[in-house]
Amino acid sequence: MGSDLRAQGNCPDCDLPPGCRGNGNQNGNGNGNQNRNCQRLEITIESDIDFGRLVLLGKGEGRVMLDLASGQKTLIGDVDDLGGMPITGRATITGAPFEQISIDLPNEVAMRDTGGGTNGGDALIRDFVSDLPSFPVLDANGQLSFNFSGTLVIEAETDASGNLRGRVPISVEYP
Repeated sequence: MGSDLRAQGNCPDCDLPPGCRGNGNQNGNGNGNQNRNCQRLEITIESDIDFGRLVLLGKGEGRVMLDLASGQKTLIGDVDDLGGMPITGRATITGAPFEQISIDLPNEVAMRDTGGGTNGGDALIRDFVSDLPSFPVLDANGQLSFNFSGTLVIEAETDASGNLRGRVPISVEYP
């Protein structure tokens, strides 16, 4: 994950509030948008998800979940904790004050070692969760911060070692 990422949208200029998209907006020609705050959406990743140090035991699958509120690690299956501090992800969205936004987290993210692969098998982050409200709205400063996490799934065939990394694409737009 990187920082200061430009918001990604499904439509042209969805990183602009409604009323600020397209030709003629904010042009003072009577369309009512000349005083509108047409600030584009931006996302800043404050902290990445970190599951700490883990080892896969035996031939079974392992799952690691991070609790959003406490950051506590829960281990299921053939995986053991070797230490390290688990950290949930945190992001801040910046845009026009008091505007409703839509935020989408991915379904799953493949984890890769520094060589670009998992050397067989898969390590995935699935089941992403966040502490976002049902209808997120930017505050008076045009900001909204939220925490996010997921479940790390390590399949039995995975023999990757070292630092596994993945990019979590977070999409944000004005509805």
